[in-house]
Amino acid sequence: MQKPSLKWIILFNLVLDLPMAIVMSVSAALLAGAPVQAIFTPNLLANIAIGFCLAFLLNILIPGQKIQAGFARLFKLDPQSLAGNLVGSLPVCLIFTIGVGLPLSIFNVRKAPDFIFAFFATFIPLYIILYIVAFIFTPLAAKAANAACSKK
Repeated sequence: MQKPSLKWIILFNLVLDLPMAIVMSVSAALLAGAPVQAIFTPNLLANIAIGFCLAFLLNILIPGQKIQAGFARLFKLDPQSLAGNLVGSLPVCLIFTIGVGLPLSIFNVRKAPDFIFAFFATFIPLYIILYIVAFIFTPLAAKAANAACSKK
């Protein structure tokens, strides 16, 4: 597999990271017990922007596909199979849940050690939600990036 182009990386991250940031920002607020009308405030846009930037940076800095494939191979699974994707996505989503969720908890709670408790209180549900969103949007993002980059 050849190294993807910068255009492919940017398109892939736009399609994958924006839904992840939106879902994570809204669900974290709901899980924390915020009333629905309080969630859709200007703070939501800041949360989405921060979440998107963090997810984008993590996607650039962390070799998610290598981690995913390596973890699947630990269990003697083909990384390209459904089972390999399901198992391989576990550590990648863990990295993203911590890498995006903890800074968003710090940004929203702004009081130590309360932000740690807020993060741990929402960690498992956010991990599950992020896992599902990533599982749905990763193939869509790859397909969109491949389609855009294959046109000449």
